Amino acid sequence: MISGEDRDEAEVPLVGEEVEIEAVEGQDEEDGENYELEEADRNLLLEDGPFANITKKSDIEWRRTPFTPVNTTWESPAPAPEPPEPLTPYGYFKQYVPSEMFQLMTTMTNIYAEQNAVRGYKHASISEIEALVGLHLATGALGLPRVRMYWSSSINIGLFRDTLSRNRFFQLRSNLHVVNNNERPSENTDVFYKVRPLYDSIRKRCLELQMEEELAIDEQIVPFRGKLSVLQYIKGKPEPWGVKIYFLCGKSGLAYDFLIYQGATTELSEQSKKVLGHGAGVVAHLCQRIQNPNHKLFFDNFFTTYNVLEVLAEKKIHAAGTARVVRFAKPPLKSDKEMSKKERGNHDVVRSRDGKVVLVKWFDNRSVVLASNFVGVGDEDEVARWQKKDGQFVTVKRPEVVKKYNKAMGGVDKLDQLISLYRITIRSRKWSLRMITHAFDVAVVNSWLEYRRDKERQGTQPPLVMDLLDFKLNVAEALVRLGKPHALRKRGRPSSSNTPSPCMSPPHHDEPPKKRGAMEKRPLQEVQTDMLDHMPNYDAKKEATRCKLPGCSGKTHVYCDKCQERPGCPGFNIP
Repeated sequence: MISGEDRDEAEVPLVGEEVEIEAVEGQDEEDGENYELEEADRNLLLEDGPFANITKKSDIEWRRTPFTPVNTTWESPAPAPEPPEPLTPYGYFKQYVPSEMFQLMTTMTNIYAEQNAVRGYKHASISEIEALVGLHLATGALGLPRVRMYWSSSINIGLFRDTLSRNRFFQLRSNLHVVNNNERPSENTDVFYKVRPLYDSIRKRCLELQMEEELAIDEQIVPFRGKLSVLQYIKGKPEPWGVKIYFLCGKSGLAYDFLIYQGATTELSEQSKKVLGHGAGVVAHLCQRIQNPNHKLFFDNFFTTYNVLEVLAEKKIHAAGTARVVRFAKPPLKSDKEMSKKERGNHDVVRSRDGKVVLVKWFDNRSVVLASNFVGVGDEDEVARWQKKDGQFVTVKRPEVVKKYNKAMGGVDKLDQLISLYRITIRSRKWSLRMITHAFDVAVVNSWLEYRRDKERQGTQPPLVMDLLDFKLNVAEALVRLGKPHALRKRGRPSSSNTPSPCMSPPHHDEPPKKRGAMEKRPLQEVQTDMLDHMPNYDAKKEATRCKLPGCSGKTHVYCDKCQERPGCPGFNIP
């Protein structure tokens, strides 16, 4: 990974000092390009279809003539029309997981509980399922080490205490389902059939987003160590064990499309897998999302092949990525031994005979090869590198393709990093439950990135823009309280902590110091105006409290049961 000032906000697989090929275990299909395919079968596949014009490996020839850069002028599309009213965090989230999805989860959860004759189970309502999801989002934001602690009387978290009992929470979670297990078609080979409707709902919104100029394709791991036929181990990842998802993201981290890996049944066409190979086939599949020309696309050596760069060039998608030389028909690049004898930062370049693909080998502390269909050495710049032998920084020349790759490659890693900050805390051996909670994490992070992009377009000052933690807690509170009646549950015996015992006398009769007043607590705007269960009550205090209605300077003893510490609740005055 390059050291210096070229890093993005997330840890990204940049090229330079510490480049190494990822080791992938248990993946026979993922060798990149399928060069073992019989020549006759390969020729038959190339006769027609989307890959009719790609070059066979035996026909690839390399030249040392200069590479002609491609015109990559980007014309930004017109911004999407803004909604008539600004969306709240809850509004952004509901675009990914609408009410229909919560209704489906409610129905399927009740069906699953009936099928298994769960003892003492009471049919769940859509409000309870929404509250269940909201509480799970809150666990990721609050981060207590044990789930049961959220109901502890010593911690006293009202969001959990006043919503679902602890036993009901675990009962609903253990029965949570998105589909009816007994209605799975016999011909269905989808490994992730149990969670597919939820991921389809999130993907539908991702496909509607307006795309950035610079894009990246990479893999993401959903942490999981239970039993699953397509479980992956990828060396070097923060969470090496889990389910792999391929993401197409912008430089900002915003996800535009994704594909869940499931072995031989991964949703790739047979032609693309046989002609391009698995990694390049994933690129071709996700690039169907890209409709406008002159996007810049970057990926690592797992996905890079000669043929996929050809296919993308025909679609006017400018692509570049680190490369494994064995996939490029023995290009006549200089050896590492020969390049190490020259000054640090030297490079070697070859291009294909037709001029469509260029290979650049750059030697920093060690060598790295990049392949591209739009830029080679180009306009070199200089970067500072630490020289261990001399104990000082030195200036090193860097090809343009390396600069562009380092600048734009970190989108998927940024999305992964943001999810990991406040990931829903859950310890379960059920892969379906782990995938469901991960889907909600993806929906929240993508919602926040979309919200932040809209705020930047509107020119909102950064201090007025919610950070991810506040945004996630806002969504969680809305799911728990919006449109739900206020439950006045008092469990157990009344507390006597405020009543002094007659056997005890105070040590002295001095008046205690006056305590500072509690900070004002205001509920979400959506909760205030949901017109449900806003009942007035009387506080019986000696002094009235200032009314919180806008424009009112009076005082009142009236407060709202649902909004609690908000005398003069607007819910009383909504016609």
